[in-house]
Amino acid sequence: MKKIFTYFLFTFIEVVCFAQKQKDTLITVKVSAMTYSSMSMPTPTPTQSLGKSDLANSISIADALKQFAGVYVKDYGGVGGLKTVSIRSLGANHTGVMYDGLMLGDAQGGQTDLGKFTIDNIEQLQSSNSNANKLLLPARAFASASLINIKTIGSVINNKEKNSLQIKLQHGSFGYFAPSITFKTALSKKLQTSLHAWAQFCKSNYPFTAYENNNVTETRINSDISAKKIEYDLLYNKNYKNSIKLKAYWYNSNRGLPGAIILYNTISNQRLKDNNLFIQSTWSHKLSNYYTLLFSAKYSADKNFYLDPSYPNSIGKLENTFHQQEIFGSTAFSARLSNTLNISISSDYFKSTLQQKDNFALNFATPSRNTFLQNLAFDFKKGAFNVEGNLLHTSINEKVKFGNAANNLNQFSPTLAANVKPFKEKYFYISAFYKNIFRAPTFNDLYYTNIGNTKLKPEYAEQFNVGLSYYKRNGGIINNFELTVNGYTNNIKDKILAIPRQNLFQWSMQNIATTKINGIDFTLNAGMLNYKKYKVYARFSYTYQQALDVSDNTSSQYKTQLPYTPKHSANLMLSVQYKKLIFINNLYISDNRYRQGDAIPENIVQGYTCNDVSIAYLHNANYKIMAEANNIFNTQYEVIRFYPMPRFNYRLTFQISFKKQKKL
Repeated sequence: MKKIFTYFLFTFIEVVCFAQKQKDTLITVKVSAMTYSSMSMPTPTPTQSLGKSDLANSISIADALKQFAGVYVKDYGGVGGLKTVSIRSLGANHTGVMYDGLMLGDAQGGQTDLGKFTIDNIEQLQSSNSNANKLLLPARAFASASLINIKTIGSVINNKEKNSLQIKLQHGSFGYFAPSITFKTALSKKLQTSLHAWAQFCKSNYPFTAYENNNVTETRINSDISAKKIEYDLLYNKNYKNSIKLKAYWYNSNRGLPGAIILYNTISNQRLKDNNLFIQSTWSHKLSNYYTLLFSAKYSADKNFYLDPSYPNSIGKLENTFHQQEIFGSTAFSARLSNTLNISISSDYFKSTLQQKDNFALNFATPSRNTFLQNLAFDFKKGAFNVEGNLLHTSINEKVKFGNAANNLNQFSPTLAANVKPFKEKYFYISAFYKNIFRAPTFNDLYYTNIGNTKLKPEYAEQFNVGLSYYKRNGGIINNFELTVNGYTNNIKDKILAIPRQNLFQWSMQNIATTKINGIDFTLNAGMLNYKKYKVYARFSYTYQQALDVSDNTSSQYKTQLPYTPKHSANLMLSVQYKKLIFINNLYISDNRYRQGDAIPENIVQGYTCNDVSIAYLHNANYKIMAEANNIFNTQYEVIRFYPMPRFNYRLTFQISFKKQKKL
């Protein structure tokens, strides 16, 4: 604790001394020289976002992310199936998830199951390649190759509403039922609080075509889920200089883990119970018009219980109970040095621990990881030119109770991005960025029984991107027209893979893979102004990816497409509103992919086209009734081989909202 305290104290003294020094210098500068350019410019790094209305017809955040270019969602089927996200084929471990300003962590597996997060209380969902488009953030926000940024309703101040209440009920196929309630109130001009409660129940016993069994129709078993979630937010704005945010989050679920649909293996009885809790807080303090401090803290505790009652051992079952805890603290400082240059400095510390508490925990490593992060970032704007960059330093120290600990890590990670508006009258931009980042091996990679390898190296990712974008606002019938094209190259070195040893039950983790990814992302957004009582909006995204394994030129997999990476994928969303009726059509298209193994016809996972439609009726913004028909052509498809997705299914939504405006 003494080392941690000294670390933060030293950082804080650096920040305050720097602020005071710069403040004294800037006293002699004219105020007029400190004004920003009024030119509106897009960010140098590719960013895609969805607002609250765009998320209305999605079940979860993972479902909504399918609409973004370059984003691939691994879905094991059903409402309760595991859902992880890989951006530009870098892998789920390289995708960071920010929830209301602070990062979600999972030192055990390194992947965030986005199926746990619903869209009922989401204000904005954003996907960014490279960094978040903001300087004043904890250093941890800069420590991933790509970022999913989630902003909830509870984190946003509403100066017009005193009270708001939303009640939502959903019912659908295969026993799906999900009630939720969101209440938000302004206790005073300075204090706002909100509560969101949600539950979900689904049998998920959907039919599928058993292609391993003469194409007969069978029913998915052990795919049920019951889940509950509560979020509480408190926002306190003492004055324009001080803002405090507090969030408490709790999630609990009990789900079945359906097995692969392999012939002669119909048993599926594994269970997983999750209990996740975190409490986080931020305090933003303006030292002056030029300097701002941000203090952040977080505590999280995750408990996972796994049961396999058919495990072939002496007692006839396998039970694992894992407890994971993390404490996090951060100090960040931003400075406006001139009308063209802003900088930020941030220092983070977090400690992650993992315990196994079951009958199989003998000699478990029980690791603990201390991570120190320091980040220096800048944003330079002058005329039509914008440059951003940061340098991140990571220091990781690891300890274990049994066995050998992994090696300590010290690493510098740079990022540089720029864009330019070459033509004065046209909203056309050219952008580029470079980022070199790594991800440390997870606790499972290092210490999982009979598999872990404490000698693993970090997995490095190098990203290059060049993009073109064109924007048009208020241009007649077609409004808010946006067109972007981004070409990119990603190189992954020392990729961590599990490979078999003596037999299929004995594996080991090794740094053996090198991959090269070339791709193009294309997005088009177009909105139409009111035209004869119609409002039309269209969004289209397309991704081409050539993701090749270039590890070993003597291997049969040399220069073959990475598993579960389609070369072509696309999404088309069309929304048409007429008076109080809204019609939405969502079309998803994916090319063929290969599963794990050699790139041979037997390992091909067929491409698919899935079409969802919905129609909603709005009444004075207080009542909403919506009917959805998903996979309307009853397509049998898989995202992961042997894990079939649901065919045609429906969902009905009833939502009622009450709002009380503040007195002017």
